[in-house]
Amino acid sequence: MSTALSPWRVARVLPIIAGESLDGYVARVAAAHHMPRMAQITEVTGDIQMERPHASFCDDTGLSILADCLGVSPEITRLHSPLWSPDSRMLNLFGTAVPREFLQFSYRRFSPTALAMSAHHRGLWQVRQLPICTETWEYLEERCPNPNCHRRQVWRRTAGIDLCDYCAEPLMRARAALVPENIRDGMAMLVGLIHHDAEKRRIARRYLPPALSGLGGGHLLELACALAPVVDQRVGSLLRHRSLCLGGAREIVVPALAAVWPFLTGWPGAVEKYVADKLNLGGSEKGGSTRKAFYEVLSDRNGRRVSPEIQKLFLHLFERCQSARSRGMTILKMANLTGADRRTLLAMRKAGNLPSFLALDGIRLQVLVDREAVAPMVICNKNRLRLIYAAEMLGTPTYAVRELAHLGSVAVASVPPGRGDYLQLAVWQESLDDFVGKLSHQLSQSKGNYPLRLTEAMRGIGGRPKPWAKVLRAIAEGDLAASVVGGDAPLAQRITISSDEILSAECFQHTEAMDWRGCMVTKSDLAEIMNISPPHFSRHSEFLLGPGPAFRKVTMDTAQKLARRYITTSEMSCKLRLYRRAVGNFARIYGVKPLTTGLFNRTEAEQLIPGLSVR
Repeated sequence: MSTALSPWRVARVLPIIAGESLDGYVARVAAAHHMPRMAQITEVTGDIQMERPHASFCDDTGLSILADCLGVSPEITRLHSPLWSPDSRMLNLFGTAVPREFLQFSYRRFSPTALAMSAHHRGLWQVRQLPICTETWEYLEERCPNPNCHRRQVWRRTAGIDLCDYCAEPLMRARAALVPENIRDGMAMLVGLIHHDAEKRRIARRYLPPALSGLGGGHLLELACALAPVVDQRVGSLLRHRSLCLGGAREIVVPALAAVWPFLTGWPGAVEKYVADKLNLGGSEKGGSTRKAFYEVLSDRNGRRVSPEIQKLFLHLFERCQSARSRGMTILKMANLTGADRRTLLAMRKAGNLPSFLALDGIRLQVLVDREAVAPMVICNKNRLRLIYAAEMLGTPTYAVRELAHLGSVAVASVPPGRGDYLQLAVWQESLDDFVGKLSHQLSQSKGNYPLRLTEAMRGIGGRPKPWAKVLRAIAEGDLAASVVGGDAPLAQRITISSDEILSAECFQHTEAMDWRGCMVTKSDLAEIMNISPPHFSRHSEFLLGPGPAFRKVTMDTAQKLARRYITTSEMSCKLRLYRRAVGNFARIYGVKPLTTGLFNRTEAEQLIPGLSVR
């Protein structure tokens, strides 16, 4: 330097270390020259008082004088200085502007292991909200490890950066808690936003969305701190204190900030989804504190607690939540439009089965369901018939309606969630009416003699489900001649055919086209398959199905096994053309005994009694 700005210069120039705080550098130089206080160096600037000896408070002129005294360039001191001034809102941290209240200079925080690695004070340790060291992943300490001293470290004496200011106890002896591994990734990214290493800043910023790419690292850290109360509401009161307790920062602030990093990478949808998921929880953890904290975040769009850059982001978030009302609807409105059960829809939304998002209605935050997801359910909200009612209307067992749907004769309809067993099959009433109309039209045009009821003919089919669906479809298509008699019984019960010889027709034959796996049938259906009249099935129920409730469903696999295993007197009388009471005596002639009243072993009976071949 050609012109001496400082009245004296240090005898030995020490190089400043990358990332070192200016106060730490001055204190390290003072200790190397055996000066009792760092103020002996900083007082050359003229503005430094003995009770406030920090180099961080030097103005631009003072930094030039200090640089001359230390033997380094003024650019170096400016890079490592916060460039403090009484009216400045933002301070410098290695070229990154950070809010003034984020930096603290009164106390000297440290990482014991980091000091053992290199005895210099890192500038990142001055950030109040980040009391961690990413070199060692230790929480920072601020008190002497000597139990007889245990004083908070300050910047007055200069025994050494790695020594206690009061008793000269090595600070490396302090025991610092480790940062949990599950939050290290998030904290590394937040620290990387304001890191002195340009490469680490670049790595952290590459995960940011375009909406945040224009903000500086300090503003991004400010945004993270403003969103942290959404994760834990206690963070808000802690961050507003000028002296942030390290215990509170360790247990509350740091975990909350680590959880906020996904909010930045997924801005703004990630924070909206988080709040919506919290509100979806319901019960004792319905997210009341989250709702309040997030609304306070939205209120900061007009407040003074955050910078104008963050206010703009919160204003956009506020407008986004307001406009979301037009894209969604409440559960109550959805239930009215779709006919579904409101509680079931609410459970589906909580489980994530309904796409939902956060919306703001006045001052009320609520979770709405996407209208596009509701539209298909609204279209399907028309008259439908459950399987059992469709079978009752047609006069067939329920499995016949299921097979008609498989054949395409009737259209399958979805049942609104929560309306009974909404996973059960239902058909559109319009399609069933069309099929019944088509069937009635064909039956009304038939001419000739049709003496045999279709129901009686079906009794001659055993060992398998009756081909009701194929027969009714054949009649409706005009492939099978049949007629109908008058009466109040359902249509299928009144259909008549020419004779039982027609059972050899193709539509009466057994096919494997229908997959019955997972299908359930009622006890009435089982009685019909086994040719037992429903009023008399109760006497056989416990023998066939074992003890159990009166109303229960049976799988089709079970029904088919029972039908192949047993033959009833009703089926045998139809095939042998005998009275039912005569069937038992006739079977005894051939050595076939009943297993129980009215039930015989099918395999044994078909082998020993002529005329019982399976149709």
